[in-house]
Amino acid sequence: MFRGIVDVAQDGNKYRHLRIVISHISDDDRALVIPISTVHKEMTRYDRTCILKKGEHSFLTEEESYAYYAKAQALTQKDLNELDRLGLLIKYEDASSELIEKLQKGAKQSPHLENVFKKYFDEF
Repeated sequence: MFRGIVDVAQDGNKYRHLRIVISHISDDDRALVIPISTVHKEMTRYDRTCILKKGEHSFLTEEESYAYYAKAQALTQKDLNELDRLGLLIKYEDASSELIEKLQKGAKQSPHLENVFKKYFDEF
């Protein structure tokens, strides 16, 4: 499932940031959600574990993006409903099973995913 969440910067500006739910709901009623960020030409430090290419999903319009495992979250359906109620959730079409599997494999390999989130591996 793909969801864009509107983030509010310190200066008050709003921008869309893509997050992907990559697990089923766990026993604690949460799902593992991974942010996706654009790779900019000037960037030298970012997690290269899972690089996404333009067109792997309609939201991905830049040449390369990456799974930002260091900023992973565990969100409940209630959390998502609240974001939706506040107008901060933008729904997109579901990701392909191949893309979800790619992100799940990356989650297992990334040195940047916090250990607390590894319990979600049982959910995919």
